[in-house]
Amino acid sequence: MKKQWKYKAGELVELSAAGWARDHNHLVRDKIGMIMSIERCHNDHRGGYPYKIRWFDALSLPNGMLDMKEYEIKRVRGVR
Repeated sequence: MKKQWKYKAGELVELSAAGWARDHNHLVRDKIGMIMSIERCHNDHRGGYPYKIRWFDALSLPNGMLDMKEYEIKRVRGVR
């Protein structure tokens, strides 16, 4: 059975409460990112990080990219 992804490429996202609580996401707190692609991860026992996200103004990340799991992100809603 094919996995149904909650988000699509091109959507704007930010950290969810669960993502905010993870210390390894500190570089993208208070930032907005765009989902660039979604890749199924078969070999990773943790389920992998399928969402490839480019984070705006995340200068300390290589190319502004950080891979995320679904529970770590949420859609951007409204004006900030």
